[in-house]
Amino acid sequence: MMDITSHFIASANMWNNYPQMYKRLLTSRIFSYAICLVLFILYGCSHTPESDVEFENRSTLIVFTGTPTQTNTSENPIRRPSLSPSEVITKAPEDHSTDLACMKPSEDYSRIEINGYQLNQRTFKMLKTAQRLYGGDIDITSDAITQGSYSNAVVASFGTHAGGGVVDLSVMAPGTYTILYEDIDPLINALRSAGFAAWYRDLDELYDGSPAHIHAVAIGDQELSIAAREQLAGPFGYFWGYNGLPTTDKVPIRDPHGGPVVCDWMIEKGYPNKTATPSPGETAP
Repeated sequence: MMDITSHFIASANMWNNYPQMYKRLLTSRIFSYAICLVLFILYGCSHTPESDVEFENRSTLIVFTGTPTQTNTSENPIRRPSLSPSEVITKAPEDHSTDLACMKPSEDYSRIEINGYQLNQRTFKMLKTAQRLYGGDIDITSDAITQGSYSNAVVASFGTHAGGGVVDLSVMAPGTYTILYEDIDPLINALRSAGFAAWYRDLDELYDGSPAHIHAVAIGDQELSIAAREQLAGPFGYFWGYNGLPTTDKVPIRDPHGGPVVCDWMIEKGYPNKTATPSPGETAP
């Protein structure tokens, strides 16, 4: 114990014997080392590796290709969404013509008037269907109607317009006297697909000065005149492949637009095998 005390007293005496300048220098260095030691300890306790902090803050990326898959950022590198050629989805253009063609008509026979001409609702709705199928410039539901039903005004029509279901349609460009020849066949096809027997009548075909037009007969109309029924299933009729016009030599003329369009609902009504003139008590199609 005396040795330790003597050593301490000797050390203190030695310190007292140091010059004042050395005492200050030594004290400053000891203080600096102490500060560095404290900072090092504090830094080591609070520091977290930078990469660990970034990883915890990342969100998982879901990458969609042809089949949705999930990519984990801790295992796989991030990929950009892509579609292989076989996985590209192409929406087919909508085509409603298959729904409209041969659609069974309504049985609404209430009458309406268009351009001063009478039609029944069944005929008018069939015209609207044909207009959608045709899609051209001639408006067969309005301005193009040049003769309606329930009329004997035109002698050359020989009674075909006397009942319901029959209409004549202009083939001229709206507001002009120019015949749209390129529209005639598409319009005939549309009318037939909508349930009409339809033919093009050329200039002067019926009589001198007769206008170019399309003559259309609504198949299955319960109010057709006898003459109109003959145009469907008579010896010169549509369903036998003729143009619907009687001839003086009794030889029928072939349909210039090809054969008839026959839909299931027409067969249900008895076409094309039914005669045009009904038996007594029979309701004609």
